[in-house]
Amino acid sequence: MIQEIISGLTPQGVLRWAFLGLCGLLAATLPLLTLYVVVTRSGREALRMGVTNLGRNPLRTGLTGVGIIIGVGAVVAVISMGDGAQVMVAAEVAQNGGLSLIEVYKDDWARQGGSTLTSRTRSGWGRWRRNKAKPLDYADYENMNMLLSSVVEVSAEDGFGGGIIFRNGETSKDGSLNGATPAYPAVYNWRVREGRFLNAGDVDASAKVAVLGAQIAYDLFGDLSPVGAEIVAVQEKGGRERGEETRSESLRLQVVGVMEEKGAAASTDGWDDRVFMPLTAFHKRVKGDTDLARMRIQATSVEAVPVAIEEIKRVLARRHEDPSAFEFWTATEEIETAGRLGMMLKLLMGVVAGIALVVAGIGIMNIMLVSVTERTREIGLRKALGAKRRDVLFQFLIETSVLSLSGGLVGTAFGAVLGRGSAELLRRFVLAGAVWPSTVSPVGVAVAVSVAFVVGVVSGVYPASRAAKLTPVEALRTD
Repeated sequence: MIQEIISGLTPQGVLRWAFLGLCGLLAATLPLLTLYVVVTRSGREALRMGVTNLGRNPLRTGLTGVGIIIGVGAVVAVISMGDGAQVMVAAEVAQNGGLSLIEVYKDDWARQGGSTLTSRTRSGWGRWRRNKAKPLDYADYENMNMLLSSVVEVSAEDGFGGGIIFRNGETSKDGSLNGATPAYPAVYNWRVREGRFLNAGDVDASAKVAVLGAQIAYDLFGDLSPVGAEIVAVQEKGGRERGEETRSESLRLQVVGVMEEKGAAASTDGWDDRVFMPLTAFHKRVKGDTDLARMRIQATSVEAVPVAIEEIKRVLARRHEDPSAFEFWTATEEIETAGRLGMMLKLLMGVVAGIALVVAGIGIMNIMLVSVTERTREIGLRKALGAKRRDVLFQFLIETSVLSLSGGLVGTAFGAVLGRGSAELLRRFVLAGAVWPSTVSPVGVAVAVSVAFVVGVVSGVYPASRAAKLTPVEALRTD
């Protein structure tokens, strides 16, 4: 039974149970302590004495609070970075087309055992199987345009990732040449800055026209407008390493538009060096076949994405034996994946932060036991003057609560700075060009401070109980 429960636990489940436990402890202690301080005179006196006693030994108090500060800081930093990662992914998805996107493509390889490909569309050996399914082609794109009812845009594309030299007179620049269809800007949320994009007439006529990315337009033309000018695309074929003679093939293209700058974010790096021409012209004049790299399809809404995928599969089945040989990427899946990864990050780092808080709690308990020993006569004198057992108990609990809450507040500020600094380091040295925001959510702050409070209360229970059990006679005898 226990093994089944453990095996069924998920990161979300662990966090949910931990959160419920935290809420239970808060519900049991915070109202009680607050009511005692607000309603009773002895409670207000206990709060004053607790703050005074902590101020008498600032070095001891500071060193004891370091553990709380580090633990809470780690919690806040991890939550802020995890939330920032989700914000970054959502922003990139929105920048590149939105949540209703579906991308269809054929992977050359499929994982053995994890693929739904039929035996006829698999070959190879070992862990990976080669996908032998017929690739997507221009006829599939035409079918999608005619037969899909739950989509608003269908775009097809193909291209060379590099190896093309573009020239404007004596000026040249390396870039990528891509065949595209008119819906390309819509499905990538990429606007035209100057001129126009490719239209249906360009595609139907296989016109020799081009649209330039912002960077390659600047590299070839500087501050001058390239619209109406002519560029030459040069492709080298063959290669000495294969014993073939190198030859160049060139194609003249008239520039009809320039795209807006996409920037160097992780998901759009190199986009501004792209050159687009009609897909039909690319197939006819450059590549020599009608295969597609991918199709991007925009559903009518996020809710319509599953319906659209089923429609796409039915259309593919008209010309392909095994529609499951194709991959279906959706923007919502990417965000869900980012959410799961963020949750795992929070859980793993939360364990580390939890260890730091446990160590801090042990430190608080140790210091409070020392404090009880040092203040035994004070406790005895208070009891002799009429203080009740609960007054002594609450005095020490309030003292540990003040210590832990103070550490929690400082740790929150430390965690916010740590999270922002870590996000900046990731942006500069790991994910160059990415915008990784550090978002400190009110929920994260509340959780961190609550954890600090609970750690303080739990750590103070034993020392406070020990102090409360002392009798006046026994306490006053102590030197």
